[in-house]
Amino acid sequence: MNSIIPLDESMIFSTTLLSSGIDDNQLVHTLIDMNHYISLREIVSSEEDEEGNYDYSGVSNLGMVYLYVHNPEKERKDKTKEDYLRVLIAFLQYVMAIGKDDIRHLSRFDMETFQSHLEMQYTKSTTRAKKVVIIYSFLSWCFEEGYLKKKVTRGLRSVKKKKEEIPERDVDEADLKQAIGFYRENPKVQSLLLLLGTSGMRLNEVITPRWGDLYFDRREKKHYLVTITKRDKKRHVHIKEYVLASLMEYRKRVGLSTELNGEDETAFYPNRLGRRYNLSSLSTYLSKCMVVAGLTTIQGHRVTPHYMRHFYAQTAFANGAPLDWISETIGHSSTKITKENYLSRQLKKERDVSDYVDLEL
Repeated sequence: MNSIIPLDESMIFSTTLLSSGIDDNQLVHTLIDMNHYISLREIVSSEEDEEGNYDYSGVSNLGMVYLYVHNPEKERKDKTKEDYLRVLIAFLQYVMAIGKDDIRHLSRFDMETFQSHLEMQYTKSTTRAKKVVIIYSFLSWCFEEGYLKKKVTRGLRSVKKKKEEIPERDVDEADLKQAIGFYRENPKVQSLLLLLGTSGMRLNEVITPRWGDLYFDRREKKHYLVTITKRDKKRHVHIKEYVLASLMEYRKRVGLSTELNGEDETAFYPNRLGRRYNLSSLSTYLSKCMVVAGLTTIQGHRVTPHYMRHFYAQTAFANGAPLDWISETIGHSSTKITKENYLSRQLKKERDVSDYVDLEL
C-alpha cells in the first residue's frame, strides 16, 4: 500500500509536491487530508480586499485544487473528492506537459486543444463528459475567486453523452434467483444479493448503517432499515423476512448479535471481522462472486452490484408499480431520472408497434 506523505501548508503553497515524482495514488491519499483546510483559508483570507476578494496569489495550482475539493459549501463525500483529485491532478500534469508551468498562463485555445486531447484519449463520451464537468467547474471557481484573470473555460464544450454507450443492465429474474441459490451455503454472499435485489439500495447504503438502525414497525408488521442515500436523504428500507434470515445467519457466523437493539453500533452488513466494509473492496468482491455464479445480463454481459438497483426498478415496474412510486422508493429526485436511466429500454419495448404489423402467411 502507498504511504501517505505528511502534508503541511508550505507544500500546498509550492509546486514541489506535483513535480516531486510521487505516483498519483500517493498524491491523492495525501491531498484527501483536509486537516489544513481551515488554516489555509485563514491565510488567503487575511489579505481580503475592500470588495471581499481573497488573496490567492501565493497559492500553487495544486493548492487551489486542494481548496476547491475541500470547499465545505459543496459537501463532497470522500469518494467524490478522490474522483475530483484524480481528474484535476491529471489535468495539471497535462498543463505541465504542454510547457505551461501554471494554469494562470493558459489560454482559451489551450483549453480547446485540451478537449481535442481528451477526445483522442477517451473514446467514451461518458468518460469525457465527467472530466470536462469537473475541470470546467474547477476553472470557473478559480476565475470567480480571481485566481484566473481570463475565462479560459470558454475553450471547453459540454460533451453530449451517447445513449448507445450506456451498457445494457437488464438482469433476468430467473438468472438472479439461480445465482442466489448458488450461494445457498454461503449466507455472506446470498444475503448481500438478496439485500440489493429486493431493496434497490446502493451498495454504500448497505455498508453505512449500524445494526441498531434496523427496527420493526408494529403497524406495518415489517422490518425497516434506516440508511442515508446518495444525496444524504434518510430512507427507511423494507427488509423482507427471508432476506433478514439470511443476513442473521451470516451475522451468527461472524459472532455478532442478531437481536434488535437500537444501541448496537456494529455494522449492519459486517465483514468477517465484524467491521464495516470498504465500498471498493466489497464491490470488487461481489462482482467476482457474480461471475463465479454465472450471473450476466440478458445480453450476456458482466454484472456489477449497481445492476441490482436497475433490476429492482425494472422488476417493480414490470409488476405494475407506478413510476412515481419507484422513483420515490429508490431516492431519485425526479421520475425523469428513473424513466431515462432505469426504464428507457423497457418503455421503448412496451411501446413497440411491431405487434400491429404481421405478415405471417
